Amino acid sequence: MFCVLMYQHICLSPHFDDAALSLGGALAGWHAAGERCLIVTICSAPPSGELNSFAAYLHERWGAASDPIAIRRAEDQAAADRLGADLLFLEQHDAIYRHAAYDSVEAIFGTPMPNDLLWESLTSQLQDLAKQYPAAQWYAPLAVGNHVDHQITHGVAAKVLSNVGWYEDLPYSARNNAREHRLAQVQPTLDQVIQIEQTLATKLAAVADYASQMVELFGTVESMQQELRAYAASVAEHGFAERLWRGGQA
Repeated sequence: MFCVLMYQHICLSPHFDDAALSLGGALAGWHAAGERCLIVTICSAPPSGELNSFAAYLHERWGAASDPIAIRRAEDQAAADRLGADLLFLEQHDAIYRHAAYDSVEAIFGTPMPNDLLWESLTSQLQDLAKQYPAAQWYAPLAVGNHVDHQITHGVAAKVLSNVGWYEDLPYSARNNAREHRLAQVQPTLDQVIQIEQTLATKLAAVADYASQMVELFGTVESMQQELRAYAASVAEHGFAERLWRGGQA
């Protein structure tokens, strides 16, 4: 399906929920305007081999110990359908499955390993996609919060893509001044503020589709709705909005 369609908007999502969380309102709005959108979920492959203790612990927290990736892929598809976007899985492994060093919360929110295979494999995949969709506007994480998968996605996108806007990673951007810290590191310029009054409800419903992650990220659906609404209000001069940045240091 993906080789015969042209997309105006392509959003890189390191994990299954990042596009909906961070750019769901804009994606729904572009779809409503008749513009084709593609969500590219990068870390979407099931684990191979034995899980380390940290990955096993996370599986248990997600309540999906038998086959969490199948569950999360189904959630991702439901959310993409709700937002009106097509969906492409790049079949990369999440950090907790990919490298032995990512064995704790501190490690996955630390410095990416120089020998992490995602650097090379994602570079090759994005180069191919950029050739396939030369006219697309791309969106990738600013890497607020410093999750290693977000950092690698940001770094590779900055190197490979010439037409890329940085979205503010949620929920990290709403917590502990993480957005201001990342902006000081990267020093991008403000690109645009996208009003999402008409699509905020759709975004919140799409985020709620990720039921396996709700306790981990927010505690309850109601808490998620409250936090994301408050953040969208803080971005806008009036109403609700999402924000994009451009340039800066990779």
